[in-house]
Amino acid sequence: MALYNLGAEQSILGAILIEPELVSVGNQFNLSVYDFFHPQHQIIYKHMQKLYERNEKIDPVTLSSELTNHDHLDKVGGVAYLTSLVTVVPSVSNISYYIRIVKDFSMKRSVHEMLATTSKNIKSMDQKSLITFSEDFKSMIMDNSNSEDLVVNASKVSISVQRGGILTGFAGLDALLGDGLNFGTLTVLTGSPGAGKSTFLNQIIANAISNGFNSFLYSGELTYEMCMDWFTRTVANPQHLLNYTSNMGKYAKVSDEGLEMITQWVDDKLFFYSKEAKADEANISHAIEYLATKKNVKLFVLDNLMTLDCSGNDKYEKQIIAVKSLKRLAKKYKIVIVLVAHSNKNSMMNKEPHVFEISGASEIPNLADYVLKASREGREPETELFVLKNRITGSIRYKTMLTFDTARKRFFTKTGNELKKDFGYMPSYEQASFDSE
Repeated sequence: MALYNLGAEQSILGAILIEPELVSVGNQFNLSVYDFFHPQHQIIYKHMQKLYERNEKIDPVTLSSELTNHDHLDKVGGVAYLTSLVTVVPSVSNISYYIRIVKDFSMKRSVHEMLATTSKNIKSMDQKSLITFSEDFKSMIMDNSNSEDLVVNASKVSISVQRGGILTGFAGLDALLGDGLNFGTLTVLTGSPGAGKSTFLNQIIANAISNGFNSFLYSGELTYEMCMDWFTRTVANPQHLLNYTSNMGKYAKVSDEGLEMITQWVDDKLFFYSKEAKADEANISHAIEYLATKKNVKLFVLDNLMTLDCSGNDKYEKQIIAVKSLKRLAKKYKIVIVLVAHSNKNSMMNKEPHVFEISGASEIPNLADYVLKASREGREPETELFVLKNRITGSIRYKTMLTFDTARKRFFTKTGNELKKDFGYMPSYEQASFDSE
């Protein structure tokens, strides 16, 4: 059982040789010489600290001289080994991560040694000795672990954070929610099949992209092509919608020119979840973290909860694990996550909609910051949209009527502004002026 990480130890030393001021990061973490497992690394870090304390440069040349003066150069592998340390560092910016790894293994070695020593004497230890041992054991773990990461000094918290969030594009709803769906929140959207949840979400995604927020869509039921076809229908302006008639009736299709413009518009701004990847909470979480940190994605739409393949002993435990994970990610990366969840069978019988209409574990609405419901009666073109929970402003029981336009695949309110919305996918051109001679 190897209780050390060679790469992490080398990366710490190599990072310091590249950027000597990173010794201060080690000091912040109380990184000790004896946190290193390999003796040569203990020697190298000890002399790095000495150079740092004397305010001298730390590089392969000065460090070699320092080690030579103490007859330690050969013990650490010579100049060749010092030089090699610089080449193994994946990224100097990750030194905190490497230090955590080294300190974690250091703590585990101390635990192993303490337990081994105690096991030899356990037969002769009385109750008082065992209590003392348990207290020393706990104290040793607390002293050597990253316990400070569990708390935050309140004086270090800045309240000048980004306010507002992702606007839905429906003015009344955005005002009620508090400048749209706030960053760092989880929204659960529920409703019966055919109520227009996907259309509503397409408009939110389009509005987010038009306002400069990259977006992500996971659909457990639709192909990429179906998702893109539906989305482009929602986004397209009238001049790019071609009307056709078939045996099934009239329908609209986006022109080739419109498709090309919209496709260019969403390049590196809209991402779909891979159909090749398993849709479990681990993979979904990894995708969210990657897109939030590497692609600056701010809006994540997951459609729907029932199609996620999550761990747990039963379906309710699986759902709770998945929703808790999404909630944590929303807060950690200050993003907006919208999760679609079906309504339960009893929802059709309720006179007044409420948060516990969601099919699945009852904890789901408790974890959500917003709970929205879309409801539609029969084949009516109108959909009722309810706000059943609003943790941000506290305003609930909001209801608005949304009318569906079949050709444009959009909902609109009585003002009609949503139907007129130009999401800005068409490139704008400036008219050139020519000076006459």
